[in-house]
Amino acid sequence: MKIFIRHTILILLLFAGVFLIAGCGKKATVYQDVKHYSKVFGREKTYRLYLPDEYSQSTKKYPVIYFFHGWGGRYFKDDNAKLAYDKIGALVNKYKVILVMWDGSMDEAEPRPYNIGNHQDVKYRVQMKDYFPELTAHIDSTYRTLTDRNHRGIIGFSMGGIMSCYLAGKYPDRLSAAVNMVGSTEFFIGLPENHTLYQVKYTFDNLRDVGLLFHNRELCPMTGLNDEVDEAAHWNGQENYEYHKLEGGHKVDDPGETKVFESAMRFVVNQFDNPAPLHKQWSHYDDCPGFSLWGYTVKSTKNETGFLFLRNVDAHGFGFYTHKWLPDGPAVKNCKATITTAPIYEPNGTYEIRILNCESKKLETINSIAGKDGRLTVNLTGEGCEIGISRKEKPAGFVASGYQLQKDQRYLRINEPGELTLSLFNRGVQTGANGKLRVTLSCMDQSVSIPSPKQEITLKDGQPVFDSKAFKISSTKTPPTDGSPAWLQMKVTMDCDTLHSTDNFLLPVFYKVTEFTNILVDDGIRRSTSKIPTINDQTRNDSIFGTGNGDGRISAGEQIMLYEKTHRLRLYSDDPYVVASDEKLADEVLPSFWPDGFTLSSVVKIADNCPAGHEIEFLASYDTKTWKPIHRTVTWGKVKIKVGARP
Repeated sequence: MKIFIRHTILILLLFAGVFLIAGCGKKATVYQDVKHYSKVFGREKTYRLYLPDEYSQSTKKYPVIYFFHGWGGRYFKDDNAKLAYDKIGALVNKYKVILVMWDGSMDEAEPRPYNIGNHQDVKYRVQMKDYFPELTAHIDSTYRTLTDRNHRGIIGFSMGGIMSCYLAGKYPDRLSAAVNMVGSTEFFIGLPENHTLYQVKYTFDNLRDVGLLFHNRELCPMTGLNDEVDEAAHWNGQENYEYHKLEGGHKVDDPGETKVFESAMRFVVNQFDNPAPLHKQWSHYDDCPGFSLWGYTVKSTKNETGFLFLRNVDAHGFGFYTHKWLPDGPAVKNCKATITTAPIYEPNGTYEIRILNCESKKLETINSIAGKDGRLTVNLTGEGCEIGISRKEKPAGFVASGYQLQKDQRYLRINEPGELTLSLFNRGVQTGANGKLRVTLSCMDQSVSIPSPKQEITLKDGQPVFDSKAFKISSTKTPPTDGSPAWLQMKVTMDCDTLHSTDNFLLPVFYKVTEFTNILVDDGIRRSTSKIPTINDQTRNDSIFGTGNGDGRISAGEQIMLYEKTHRLRLYSDDPYVVASDEKLADEVLPSFWPDGFTLSSVVKIADNCPAGHEIEFLASYDTKTWKPIHRTVTWGKVKIKVGARP
């Protein structure tokens, strides 16, 4: 009996050992860490790969979700995110997807990933915008994946959150869903010698065809900054968008939990299963001098910070603009571009191309023959152009190419009656004699009143450029108290027979605010003799930004920065003696728990011919921030200042 018991115990122990080994083996195969050679990095990179358990027994293809870690994280760790790596495999099995956790590390000694951040953080020439297509191509060629955009998505945490928005906006033709989990809201992105401030709140045009989920948390240090992004999404009319404000701090899940991570995966998979139809038109901002998207290719001479902007792109034409900053910075100077369309035209077919220079109002009409591949090529300049592409049997519609307010103003004065005239561009509609165009002007902002928003315009046959009648318009809008978008989004609909066109434009406003009276002038003034404050904090920049005679007063021909006490001011003006095209922005990060949220201030040029004694009125603002969580407070005022004689 004792021998039988011993044998039974031995057999049970043997089976237990087998199960333990099997269990260990199963745990070890929840994920695998895989190396591949990256031409972008010039070395091996590693990613963590989750395959469904059924992968090896099936021949089916699977959608792919990519996860981007945060600061200090890698493909195998993220201390802030608190990911339960061993439990995520169950979600992969549940949703039947391939999950890839990439490595955003620039090198082993650098905890900051992605080559983004403040100026000193942009150290490398390697760009994650180049690595992402390389990695997705590797995954698609190595594993059985569904390679269309409708089966590829991104989940990003913290710094990976801003990367999810940046790359989804960079490549909306390659993926259909993105999740930003308590992400950073704005960073410089690019090369060490040429990087641009990328603000998520002003780049939703890039994401119109991407399903978006934003997770914010009540106690996350960046909670207030992400609330600004949510306000911007609604301001931009973002569709297919969700914003969830969760309890707790900066994390994905509580330790050992996968609830929030699963909600992100579920959102992405729902986008896979129920893809939204693409918009008929697309628009795109890009910080690079060249890019390709939806079959279009843009090559430019841009060699400074700023954005290229394609707007309202479809087979009937597009707009091309440049901006030093978003949402409406001045044009990048001396920028030329060659734009090649997608192969959507009849090979060797002849098309009429109308090119309207929105600054000079000059119109050029050319006949162009599409290539054998059905593409057209147009050479443009960056100060702002609208392009119409048409054939008689395919009318090209209308766009709003600009607006005018009374007295040549650019800013709508709050609480004052205004009149706004639209500049309209016929991209190629043959209207016939006395054709009728019905125009409607509207705004989602409830503060805006347009008593007669509709009008009918009689067109001359083929008339390419014309103005609407003046719309009476007023607004009672109050300035935002944080960094949410401050301007108005205006909408224009244009109907001619059965042809329907829709367009949008920004209308800046001059708020009704009190006057700042403690104004100091930086015109190249010497710090030792000036009253401009010295700020003893390593996160602040004490540089002198103005250039002039250094007497602390404004004179014609000078470039100036203004202070309200210790605060540098962001300045807005439509005064003709403020040279809008020469404005520059200075940036700094005000002290807070994390160095997130850039404060921008203006350096403006006073025209050389500004007469002595001329008074310039600026709308102005400055930022302050709380420590933790970070909430940005924007204080608005106006500045009235007289210009002295040029020395």
